[in-house]
Amino acid sequence: MREGRGTLRRDDARAVSEIMGVSMLLAMVISTMAGVIVLMQPFMEDLNDNRDWSAASVAANQFSDRLNVAAEAPEGSGIVTKSQHLADTIRPLRLAEIWSVSADLAGSDRVIVTLGSNAVNVTSVNGTATDVTITTSMGQNNGTLDDGQGEIVIGLDLSNWIIIDVHDTNGIVIHRWIQVPLDGIQLRTPLNEGTFQIDLVNGARIEQLPNKPIDVRVYPRLNHDQTLDGQYRVSLVLLNTQMSGLTDHSIGMSLELISGGVVSFFDGDARNLRIVTDFAAIDGRESRYLHEWTDDYDIHRAIGELDDYNGFGPYGRVSGVEGMTLHPTNAIIHLDVIMQQVIIQ
Repeated sequence: MREGRGTLRRDDARAVSEIMGVSMLLAMVISTMAGVIVLMQPFMEDLNDNRDWSAASVAANQFSDRLNVAAEAPEGSGIVTKSQHLADTIRPLRLAEIWSVSADLAGSDRVIVTLGSNAVNVTSVNGTATDVTITTSMGQNNGTLDDGQGEIVIGLDLSNWIIIDVHDTNGIVIHRWIQVPLDGIQLRTPLNEGTFQIDLVNGARIEQLPNKPIDVRVYPRLNHDQTLDGQYRVSLVLLNTQMSGLTDHSIGMSLELISGGVVSFFDGDARNLRIVTDFAAIDGRESRYLHEWTDDYDIHRAIGELDDYNGFGPYGRVSGVEGMTLHPTNAIIHLDVIMQQVIIQ
């Protein structure tokens, strides 16, 4: 029996209706998924940033430990580290810090040394200084003084460390002044909004997220203590990290950390200690360091108990622009200052 035309029309309409319903459902699903993706995008970016930040921080901490191990190793030996993350993000920091340390070592005179662009000026309060020896990694210069003072012209390269010894008439070193420029390294990890950077300079580890203040995780190794017999001690371990023959585009996955040996600058009794620092970075790390080392001095000064204070404080003016010293300032201290050297290649 033949179906009527009305039945065919109803079937066609039903099929079209089902197709439209499925299409509308798919459109709703796609719209919902697109909305979810749009809403979740910032959270996914934050998640990726947190993952990259965590990986970079852990890698920098491990690499800093390896630097310290290599620095303690005998000269010429070291370790090899393999990390694609480090190889992709590491770059040198030239002249990141300059440290100057001076102290009177013998006698009762007070000697002041200043270094110019090509000359050394020496002044001794009691006039006992007679001659000067200037030592760098490239050689020596000598000069004499008149009535305990004078200016010595330097004909040496001053781009590396320098030692200035002031002698009395008996040839005894009564004062020593050193200047040590330090290189470091920086690890840079790109994020969605800026770059996460970590500076490994002089044993310190400084992290900075984009548009955030720095976070000093580890400070340079400047310490003081007091022995059982009451003698004060100050120790400073400097670390110079040099990337030899490497550029940002020539670093492979494997990095060699080789000890360049140790240079000893002070190892004995001293007085009138003065420590002056100069930092290339303008991110406020110098003020963080001074706060870490001299915070107790500020507290004791505020409550009027400086007579019993033992620790680092300003040399000269309270502002600290003239450097740091150890209080009490009239005490004889045992001073140890060394520089460790690590070559990365």
